[in-house]
Amino acid sequence: MEIRDNDFSEMVLQSDRPVLVDFWASWCPPCKMMQPVVDKLSLKVGDWADVFSVNIDRCPGLASQFQVSGVPTFISYAGGQAVDRRTGALTEGQLLNLLYSARDKMPVTASEALTQPEGGEKITIVSGLPRSGTSMMMRMLEAGGIPALTDQQRTPDADNPNGYYEFEDVKSLANDTGWLANASGKAVKMVYSLLKHLPNDREYQVIFMRRNVDEILQSQKKMLERNGIPTEIPDATMKMLFDRELRQFYSWLPEQTHLKLINVSYNDLLSSPASTVHQINRHLGDCLNTDIMIQMVDPTLYRHRAA
Repeated sequence: MEIRDNDFSEMVLQSDRPVLVDFWASWCPPCKMMQPVVDKLSLKVGDWADVFSVNIDRCPGLASQFQVSGVPTFISYAGGQAVDRRTGALTEGQLLNLLYSARDKMPVTASEALTQPEGGEKITIVSGLPRSGTSMMMRMLEAGGIPALTDQQRTPDADNPNGYYEFEDVKSLANDTGWLANASGKAVKMVYSLLKHLPNDREYQVIFMRRNVDEILQSQKKMLERNGIPTEIPDATMKMLFDRELRQFYSWLPEQTHLKLINVSYNDLLSSPASTVHQINRHLGDCLNTDIMIQMVDPTLYRHRAA
């Protein structure tokens, strides 16, 4: 939605919701390229935030006021203040991060302050070996009441028909932990090797997915073949590597007091979903809708069973 000078104060600075403003120009090719992304984001976040656009040629005063010297420039606002900004073509996930920054800076009302948890909300991490059911667990947690931190850049396919639930910025954890501020109260999927880079200044609830290694190898091989990627490493070698890495992980884990970890068997989850889901719920503080989580368990996706 495009707004002009006379709308800006009411729609942006006086808003009681996080706001993202796209400062753009009609002569700017990257601006036009970003328009579908911005439109999609506006629909996606409509229940908790607003997204507006400002044409800098029609509103030079606003461009000057907020020091917009290049387009597209995206600025997020909270409580009448600009809190974060980026210039250039961005991904949907990067735009979401701008809104998350604004959401985290929104003024807390008196009623909200009474219910605010001390130290912030915990981050739930779903981790494990490849093809061990991490995507299904993310979907279950989202259905159960924990929002998923995902940018949806990797779309569903034959290997993960319900989606991958990945967040691209996770891969930069070793060098950039800033995105963790937007993960409070959410679930995020993370390859197990990145757990060692989590800062120990807060507590993480970790669900570590385990699966029969032979099944993992079968599933991974089928996925690589479907994508035309050759598999030259023998299964016996891969199994040895996985076993060795897991041993190293579990020898490192006991000293990591900031990681509260539960092991969840993919095989048990499919054979006894109710029992496994209730264990997960206890680990996360009995805060989940377990009935809906159980409904998310899809045995038809169990396509590579060990002999």
